[in-house]
Amino acid sequence: MEKYLYLTEVEWADAWVNGGEIPISLASRYLSDSRDGIFTPDENLVHDSSYPIPSFRQFGIHLENVKNVTMSGNTFNGKKIPDVKNASYYKEDGLILSFCDELDSKIARRMGKKACVKISDMHQLKVALDTEVGSKGVMKSCSYTKGFQRDHFLKSTEDSWQKEFRLFWKSNKSVWVTIP
Repeated sequence: MEKYLYLTEVEWADAWVNGGEIPISLASRYLSDSRDGIFTPDENLVHDSSYPIPSFRQFGIHLENVKNVTMSGNTFNGKKIPDVKNASYYKEDGLILSFCDELDSKIARRMGKKACVKISDMHQLKVALDTEVGSKGVMKSCSYTKGFQRDHFLKSTEDSWQKEFRLFWKSNKSVWVTIP
């Protein structure tokens, strides 16, 4: 399975081509107040619910950093509050490496990248990186939604131009690893 890695600096390609040390950053590194290139306001957010959790504030309910919340049959000032079952809304950091499904100079420019490396075998790379990181990561293409749901592989349609393919490992600190 071929993917493309866009790099900010041309000299960074050497480690990817000839082997060497590379950094793997936390998802929160790409968190921003606005969407700009590789930065997004909803990076590392997990929002899994039938109703947008921040909207509960209109009912005087502030839910944050919650997992598997179920509420039903509630009212606020005589108005029915939407029911939710097993809803989650929290930040979860982890290590991410982001690749692209396509070789496209427009995507690279929009990301602010100067170089590109073709990864010929993502499965082989993942096995090597899992060993270096010390845990098994998840590898798959990102999906995009107009809705409010989010996770490490479900992003806003506003990011769909990235055509992103990710590797993700649960972690709370960035690492340097050696790739063959």
